[in-house]
Amino acid sequence: MSVESQFQGLRWNKNPTGLIELYKKQKPVLEQLKIRLKQIDGELEHEIAMLEENIAVKITVIQQNNIDSGGVVKETGSYALIELEENITCLEVLLEAIKAGVDDMVKIQKGICLKQSLKRIDYSLDQLLLFMNAPFKSLTSREQEVLINLAAGLSNEEIASKLYISIKTVKNHVSSIYRKTGYRERAKLVLAARNKLDRS
Repeated sequence: MSVESQFQGLRWNKNPTGLIELYKKQKPVLEQLKIRLKQIDGELEHEIAMLEENIAVKITVIQQNNIDSGGVVKETGSYALIELEENITCLEVLLEAIKAGVDDMVKIQKGICLKQSLKRIDYSLDQLLLFMNAPFKSLTSREQEVLINLAAGLSNEEIASKLYISIKTVKNHVSSIYRKTGYRERAKLVLAARNKLDRS
């Protein structure tokens, strides 16, 4: 299956439950890879195992809250869901490529890529958990994206350049985020978002 067809198939499934199931389908291949990695790079295998544990905890929290695209996550186009979808799809494609590798050095290199892929999934789940809770759950998809970039320390100008929108549009989104969340100062808003992301 091509990368393009995999992405097309996923676009009809933008809800946490469906995406979590897609992630879980990758677990058997992940387990096989970890067994091979343990023999050639135990430290890398351990780092991947720790990331998997973090992801499992976050998935449990989401499932316990019975989240779906019409529930706490406000819209099917949620930025956090799109990020999760893309990162899980990349993991799926990466695992297919890893299965084809035979050389130990190639396996280590792809294992490092796998670790980075799991880190992105882990952070996508952090974002989803952030937007599940007050005062951030009423934000639109674009406001979510702006907030994540604010939390990353980007200026309005940098956000505008990254998202291909005007600085005025960024300011409008920031004002809307202030209004919906109750924060009046950028520093406090950013700190609150970072704290929730760090605790997730």
